[in-house]
Amino acid sequence: MSDEANLIIDGLGGTTAVSRMTLVPPSTVHSWRKNGIPLSRLAHLKLAAKAEGLPWPVDTDAEQVPSPDSSNKNIGGS
Repeated sequence: MSDEANLIIDGLGGTTAVSRMTLVPPSTVHSWRKNGIPLSRLAHLKLAAKAEGLPWPVDTDAEQVPSPDSSNKNIGGS
């Protein structure tokens, strides 16, 4: 399980809330808990959280964004 993905999802209200924000099935959000949040979805989540007036649940200064040639395209992935 991805601790960072869990922190983000839980901090934004849980699987169902994130599912509604991103217009994806809850099963997709649940898979992010295990596999990490794809970078494209992470950007979408940040915009959705801002639009809903929610604080971002993790310290973004500490985030490590992989380079484009990185094989791991998910934040918080194992």
